[in-house]
This record gives sequence, C-alpha cells and structure tokens, in this order.
Amino acid sequence: MMHDYKKRLLKHKEAHPDFSNFQCVCVIDLEHLSSSQLSQRALSIVKTQTAIDSVCFPETMNKTLVINAPRFFSLTWSIIKGWIDPRTAGKIELISSRKNWEARLRELVDVDQLPLDYGGKGLATTETLAKEAPEGVMKQYHELVHVRSSGHATVEVPAGGELDVMIFTRSATEVIISIVDENNKSKVHVAGVPVKHTGGSGENDKPTSVVITKERIKGPLKARVRIESKGGRFSTAGNYMVACNIY
Repeated sequence: MMHDYKKRLLKHKEAHPDFSNFQCVCVIDLEHLSSSQLSQRALSIVKTQTAIDSVCFPETMNKTLVINAPRFFSLTWSIIKGWIDPRTAGKIELISSRKNWEARLRELVDVDQLPLDYGGKGLATTETLAKEAPEGVMKQYHELVHVRSSGHATVEVPAGGELDVMIFTRSATEVIISIVDENNKSKVHVAGVPVKHTGGSGENDKPTSVVITKERIKGPLKARVRIESKGGRFSTAGNYMVACNIY
C-alpha cells in the first residue's frame, strides 16, 4: 500500500462496514542523501510537515522506518527529533543496514504487500510509479544534482526507447545544460540550453521548469545530462532536479 491508500481504504470499508481505524507503516529511504541537500529550506519543510502531521494525523502512524541513513544524518535526526511529539518520535526507527531493515519491514508488513525492491513480493515501487506516469511513459528517472562549478546525471535509454528531459530549479545562478552520449562524448544531442530560476523566492513560489529536449532522443544510449555553472569559480550554483521520461 503506497500511493493509492485512499482508494484501498474506501474499498475495504465497503467490504467491512465495521472498519473504523487506519494506521500506516511509513518508509523514508535516505539512499544517496548528501549533506549538501540538507539545506535550511529542507529542514524548514521537515519542521512544518512534522507539525502538520502531529496536529492533523496524530494516531495514523503505526511505525516509521528511516532506512539507508548516512552517518552524518544522526546529528540531523537529533535536531528533527526535538520538533516531534515524544510519543510520535518513539514510533520512528533509524536503520542503516539493508539486511536489518528488510527483516524489520517483514515483521511489520505482510510480505505480499511489501514492494519487491524492499524485500517483499509485492509490486516494485518503480512499477507502481510507472502506473501514475503520463501516457506512453515506460520509466521515469529523477536525480537531484548539487552543482558547484559543474555536475551531471546519467540515464540509460533502451533500444526502441525515447528520452525527454526537464530541469527544475530555484537557483538564480544561470547554468548551461547539454546532453551527450556517455560512451561517445563528442556526440551531442542537446547543446547550450540556459537555465535559471526566474520566479519568486517565497516558500510557496514554484521552481522554474525548463524542457531541455525539444525532440525526444532515441535509444539505445547512456545519456549524460551535463550542468555547467555560469557563476564564478568559487561560487555554488545550487540544486537542479533532472527529471527524465523514457517512452
């Protein structure tokens, strides 16, 4: 049970009219988290969300597992824990070892309901997300790239597949986006697309989004999305979300 729990609850209520209580097991996967992503804004969002959850959904969380937590996260967790109601904090477990968190998840969740990529026999999370993707999309890939002077993301496009790329950012530093073949960098599919945030800086202002591929790039290839900062040598450009659809 992941993204469609509302439909499942209504369906279960129809089959079991006496059903009156719902609790969930939440999994927060911190794999690939870097210290640079834990910005003041990110912590502010976590603080606001925990406050909302404590007020609006105080009894719906049975257990939350924070898995694949890097070592530096222990200090951040000590800060976040102070924002959470003690009773709620007692329901949260940090487990870094895959062997240990898979075993713990199987204790908490029926194995047929647990996604395949989390040690169960249910539908993999990638397949569940694919069902919610735009029509014709076979696979989606997202990567948050922190850019100082440059950065990149790579994505595999299978034979017969076609790639679309968008960039989302709140950074006002201009960067130049290009897409090349990872195995033949002289082969440029998209060159010189400028990207920078042009909207507001408020908490509720949306990030700027730019379509990088005017035409879909045909596979097979391993595409490298390159991000080159136009800022100074010692400046930090910021964070850029690379969003890919493979058709």
